[in-house]
Amino acid sequence: MPYLWRFGMVLLVVCLLASMVIAAVRLSTTPEEIMGARFHGLPHAFIEEHMQEYGPRR
Repeated sequence: MPYLWRFGMVLLVVCLLASMVIAAVRLSTTPEEIMGARFHGLPHAFIEEHMQEYGPRR
């Protein structure tokens, strides 16, 4: 039984590390102009089309 518990813990840690690596890769490959307030860098027409979804300008 202790071996099964250890295997479970190792599997849990491996999955956690894999999740962190995936998140880091996805964040590092996301264009920075869409990350931030009001999605700077998107075309003005796109912002105007979707203004109802995101609310008025502040």
